[in-house]
Amino acid sequence: MQPTVANRQPRTLLFLAFLALASCATVPVGPLPDADGVTREFLYTPFQSDLISKTPDDISQVVQDATSRSYAEIAEHRRTQEIRLDQLAYFFRSADGRAYLLAEGPKAIVRGAPQAQCPVEVSVVGGDNAQASITQALQSCHEDLSALGLQDSCDCRLLAQGTILHAAPATFEYAVDLPVRLFRDGRLDPITYFSRAGSDGSGTRAILVELGDTQLMAVSYSDPGARHAVVTYPDGTQIPAERAPVGYDRGRLRESFTTTQQDGTPLRIIVGP
Repeated sequence: MQPTVANRQPRTLLFLAFLALASCATVPVGPLPDADGVTREFLYTPFQSDLISKTPDDISQVVQDATSRSYAEIAEHRRTQEIRLDQLAYFFRSADGRAYLLAEGPKAIVRGAPQAQCPVEVSVVGGDNAQASITQALQSCHEDLSALGLQDSCDCRLLAQGTILHAAPATFEYAVDLPVRLFRDGRLDPITYFSRAGSDGSGTRAILVELGDTQLMAVSYSDPGARHAVVTYPDGTQIPAERAPVGYDRGRLRESFTTTQQDGTPLRIIVGP
């Protein structure tokens, strides 16, 4: 079986589909399907060591450490806890987490570490086995860090494999709304805006900047490692922007965008605290 690597597939932005993408991002995630096969609990063993790969050369050791005990052995451990799905917002509030949750077969999630300054997350689903999924997720993480020039300052941490958590439940928080600051011509807009993240399911992402029920703009880009984005206003006006991913905060990607408005005024959009 050929595994699927999520969160890192570059695509050409389809601007004619912008409204559909925006709708996807603003509509709250509904109830998860009440059907057999949908995970309702994850296993977590407190005080476990972090599973971190510092270079591609140590991936095999991390994989070995992660899979040294079977699911049954972990479940029977006296310290192991069953964590309910409703305590892990990432898996039902974010598009990436929900895709992971509903995917069948071996799967793994890896994030750059420390996450606040390492803006890479990779999900692999559909691998031949747990070892293969973890290996590919870690390899992809190192590749993405290298592409961003962060290979010397960031590591790759295994967060989960299948329904086993290798990071504390708090790691799987998800902030539906992140604050947004706007700098117009270098001056901070005194209003604090908020953003919601969305995806069209095929790689294209959108950040919707809102104030109450009013949508100010949407910023769309092809994948989490993209350096370029497009700002779209409600009237359909589009302007190109430069994008700089920063890191993760409560499951959301902190990032900034720099562009020039149609009247020539420089605009900087900072997503996250």
